[in-house]
Amino acid sequence: MPHPLFTLTWLLPLMLIAPAHAEPLDRISGSVTYRERIALPQDATLTVELLDVSKQDVKAERLAQQSWPVGSRQVPLAFELPFYPADVNPRHSYTLRATLTRSDELLFTTTEHVAVLTQGAGKQAQLVLQQVHQQKPNATLENTYWKLVEAGDRPAQTQPGEREAHILLLDGRASGGSGCNKLMGSYTQSAPGTLHFGPLASTRMACPPEMMAQETALISAFARATRYRIAGETLDLLDGDTVLTRFEARYFK
Repeated sequence: MPHPLFTLTWLLPLMLIAPAHAEPLDRISGSVTYRERIALPQDATLTVELLDVSKQDVKAERLAQQSWPVGSRQVPLAFELPFYPADVNPRHSYTLRATLTRSDELLFTTTEHVAVLTQGAGKQAQLVLQQVHQQKPNATLENTYWKLVEAGDRPAQTQPGEREAHILLLDGRASGGSGCNKLMGSYTQSAPGTLHFGPLASTRMACPPEMMAQETALISAFARATRYRIAGETLDLLDGDTVLTRFEARYFK
């Protein structure tokens, strides 16, 4: 029979290397939704994070994070976020942050604090996300189809069977139409933001009085313009600070 001391010596290394039990996980559950009536793309991803927001003016500490592909599902989207209870300090404040993304584009995100776990909050949360409006870059002056929106202080008009009033600028050549007659000519830019049109020739088709008035106002605006301003997809032709006419970019598929 083995000596007791020998047996203890043999068992001790096994006791030392035996794996410890993994720390148990708990879970926060809930749902994510948004108010806009917009369908999610199938390649969208939902991400939910548990954050410690106790310290002001300090970046929140992330305790847990998980992401799920949305696929064919639509809101509300259910989620379960595992976390380690030992990481939670009862004196701290915790919140959830959720985002819906597509590739590198942020589509929706939480904007309000939703308390969980401590200070009377539990492990259930209903998250309402806000849509993120991506700021589009300004349209380019050249090689853009600019549709007339206003001529002077009057909204643009069209007549049945005729093309809308527009202008297209490319390589110093201007072409377009008044809503009745075709327009063609030249333009120059002596400095950034400046724009000068040469005399514009036009066809001589007879138009209704309101269309002729629009054409006169448009040709006058081209003659007076000294600079331009683009904000997003809107082009203003200016004489000093006076808006002479306004266009909007149009794209064709």
